[in-house]
Amino acid sequence: MEHSTLQDILGVEREIREQLDAERARASQWLEDARREIDAAHREELQRVRQEAERRREAVQSAAAERADRDARDAEARAAAVDRWSDEELRRVVRERIAVIVPGTSRAR
Repeated sequence: MEHSTLQDILGVEREIREQLDAERARASQWLEDARREIDAAHREELQRVRQEAERRREAVQSAAAERADRDARDAEARAAAVDRWSDEELRRVVRERIAVIVPGTSRAR
């Protein structure tokens, strides 16, 4: 009878060990699946962020090019307007600018 009880205990212990091993295997598989899902989600999010950054970079670059074109057209228009000034108008403007830059220079000359 003792032998039978010991065998029963050892049998139950073996079953518990097998269940623990099976549970460990399931937990390990679950962790691996979760890791794969997280990695895939991370890669997708990283790709989305990169695409958004590229889209924004292109938008900023396009806006900067448009502004540069607009500024160049404005500068050309101003230069064309200055070309139409008389020598006296140019002298007056130069004197005014120098008076601002150099202290003590009179504006009215």
